[in-house]
Amino acid sequence: MASVIQVKEKKLMDVQLGELPSWILMWDFTPKSIAGAFQREHEQLRKYH
Repeated sequence: MASVIQVKEKKLMDVQLGELPSWILMWDFTPKSIAGAFQREHEQLRKYH
């Protein structure tokens, strides 16, 4: 039996077109969460440089 993955936990490339609006609305767009996303990306890129 295939495991069920919630829409929010899917990566963008795995989201079907019909799920896209609900996937976008599930994300938190507060300044704190946006800053956290930039910080995580920066830390990820820093590992390779």
